Amino acid sequence: MLLLFALTACNQPTTGWPDPVPGEPFVVATAEDSARTNGPFMRIHPIGQHPEMIHDNIDQQPTLKIEEWLSATNPLADFGRILKPGQAMEMAAFGGGLTAGVMNGGITRESQQTNYTNLLAHQMGIKNFEMPLFDKEHYNGTGYYVYRKKESGYPQWNRVVNNTISLLPGSPPTMPEYMGKISNYAMPDGDAERYVHGANCESCGLNKLLLSRIKRYIPPQPGQAFRKIREDVPYNFVVIEEFFDWWMRSIRMTGQIGVYSFNGSILNSGRITDYALNGILGSRPKGVIFTIPRYQDLPYMEWYSRHKLIKRGWGLYISFNRNGIADQIVDASRPFTMIPSAKLHHLFENFSRGGEFRVNFEDFEVIDEDEAFMSDPQQHYNGKIREYAAEKDLAVVDLFDLYQRIHQGGYKTDDGVLVDGTAYGNFFSSDGIYPSPLGQAIISNEVTKAINKHYGANIPLIDIAGFVQTTGFQK
Repeated sequence: MLLLFALTACNQPTTGWPDPVPGEPFVVATAEDSARTNGPFMRIHPIGQHPEMIHDNIDQQPTLKIEEWLSATNPLADFGRILKPGQAMEMAAFGGGLTAGVMNGGITRESQQTNYTNLLAHQMGIKNFEMPLFDKEHYNGTGYYVYRKKESGYPQWNRVVNNTISLLPGSPPTMPEYMGKISNYAMPDGDAERYVHGANCESCGLNKLLLSRIKRYIPPQPGQAFRKIREDVPYNFVVIEEFFDWWMRSIRMTGQIGVYSFNGSILNSGRITDYALNGILGSRPKGVIFTIPRYQDLPYMEWYSRHKLIKRGWGLYISFNRNGIADQIVDASRPFTMIPSAKLHHLFENFSRGGEFRVNFEDFEVIDEDEAFMSDPQQHYNGKIREYAAEKDLAVVDLFDLYQRIHQGGYKTDDGVLVDGTAYGNFFSSDGIYPSPLGQAIISNEVTKAINKHYGANIPLIDIAGFVQTTGFQK
């Protein structure tokens, strides 16, 4: 057993925030104009491409005392069989928006500091884990969104625009390069596969922009992916959250969902065959990997719930285009889901005032009962993730189970904090997909439990009630 003294947390505290710097006012008329004039950062929020849903530009400063919490010391951490004699812990993280620190439809310095990987590093006593933090002047990073109060209860947002990062001019524009050490390589709407394709990635402008911030890790050839990362950060423990963003992107954009749309590779091969994963694990580090939660357990899919429609029981006429115009009818008595959009918002607002709900969707805008079954990650994929974890000696963080229990209601943390997984609750942020700081702390504890169980380690859990009190988190 190797005992490590708990060390002062990474990302050392500093004092005070700069005064707000007003963002440049902007006017958008269409979703295309929005993406063009404000850049692809708006795509981080699932409703960012619908400017009619986003109203005022506002200024806000960080409110959490996260640096105070990070400066506290912890009991000794015992890493069990993770490390060989004489080894020191070096952790790296790969994944999508959850691991990158997406919160409220953006990435900020505060959301990076409260990310579960940074909290985990603190609990493990690792002082050399480094998030690629936005600097203090640009503490609001990409900008983010806050719920706008609405009498109808259907969500709309204001956008926080002050003290955000500026892009460097060019074709295409780029982000200022981050030159410090990086331990967390995750990016929103992405996965580790982005490091394989790099600048050659098709239809991933957001990822190309974010990769420009750490361009020294874009490989000149796919076969060289992760080589420089391993040279700069010779990690012996890795956090892998690889599949969730890809799964959600497919849910939101796929027309006719079939079992092969989501499970084709594993049904053909019988196993996980992810090239990037094998690259990350080439040096055989220990680590954790996540299962995929159901989209039905996200507030994003509950903003415009079918339950609100069927309560009235009349005035519902829903069709969609599959092989022709309006050739499929939705049976409102059976489970179905509608993808949030400005059009859907308008329909619900009109329906709440007594109008009819009469609509013909494109196929990708509605998910019927059969499609929900075929896209359930528990049917095939999560089992293969567990098999892959056993093969690679990785601990499994069961995000599927956690999100399902939170969605069912009444979930409490080990120290008794009641968790609310609804749209305006305390677990998820205002984008309806990614967690709040409280949610990140809960996920950090789930990672710790998985590590402790699988590797015989003894890493202390976060005192969630104390985390809430010290940071001042409120929602």
